Amino acid sequence: MKLIYLLDSNDNNELSLEGVRGKGAKIEWKGRNLSRFFLCKIDQLLEKNHVKLDKISEYKIMSKVPENYTSYRIAKIALECLFLAKNRLG
Repeated sequence: MKLIYLLDSNDNNELSLEGVRGKGAKIEWKGRNLSRFFLCKIDQLLEKNHVKLDKISEYKIMSKVPENYTSYRIAKIALECLFLAKNRLG
């Protein structure tokens, strides 16, 4: 299963699970406080769909902003750290 994060230039954020159907397959929010909310939103999405982190095999960031934007960098490092920890503990 793949975790997908979509960020656009209007501060719209979306997390979704590829391979899960229905309304619960994604969470949307607006704002720039990614450092405060990103891991909580991932946890909400997984819990809402009864999916454990070990079932997520990869992630993808789809962004309409440049890679040097802070929100993009926060998402990238948070996902890299999450997957590093998952692989170390798993």
